[in-house]
Amino acid sequence: MNDVAWIEARTIGSEAARETWALAARHLLADVAGEYHAVISVAELADAVQQRTRVRNRQSPSMWLGDVLYRVALECQSRGEPLLGALCVGPDGLMSGWYADTVLTVRGETVADPEEHAARERLDCYRRHGADLPAGGGEPALPPRPQPAPARARAPRQPRAAAGARTQSTAGSGTRSAAKTPARRPTPPPPRVCPTCFMALPATGHCDNCD
Repeated sequence: MNDVAWIEARTIGSEAARETWALAARHLLADVAGEYHAVISVAELADAVQQRTRVRNRQSPSMWLGDVLYRVALECQSRGEPLLGALCVGPDGLMSGWYADTVLTVRGETVADPEEHAARERLDCYRRHGADLPAGGGEPALPPRPQPAPARARAPRQPRAAAGARTQSTAGSGTRSAAKTPARRPTPPPPRVCPTCFMALPATGHCDNCD
């Protein structure tokens, strides 16, 4: 964002900033509703309301946009209009957690399926705000969801025969290495000694000093 002519939200206070954003959000969402099956993402709406009002918030939109959309919902309810906030979807194309809570608070309705409820609400918004609808008045539709990234290709596995040959080759090299290692000579037993004078005994086994 350009730093020229911007007002920091903390300068005017949270309440004044959110009321200002809510007014801008209502007009922006009404523009979105003018196109059949159009939606706007949370990030896009957060950026747009700041651009339009020149009031900037350095916090994540997840910390304040839900309250802004709640204020928009209150205004829609007071006018007897469908909830424009249904046009604002998360990065995955789904409704954020604020939606069901807002519908319950504003209308007293318990939303069992936020996606289906919001799809019907969006259709009412398109009808209300002059979208060019197909014959029959259009139908509810879920917004397109981002496609998952393709799985990374795995390296081809080696044939078992090649693996077996490699094992045999390894075993053969181990055998050659073992053949090159000289055999250890056996350690000779300690000499026998006389229990009396502790001199080494001759082959006869009799001590010449003591006999």
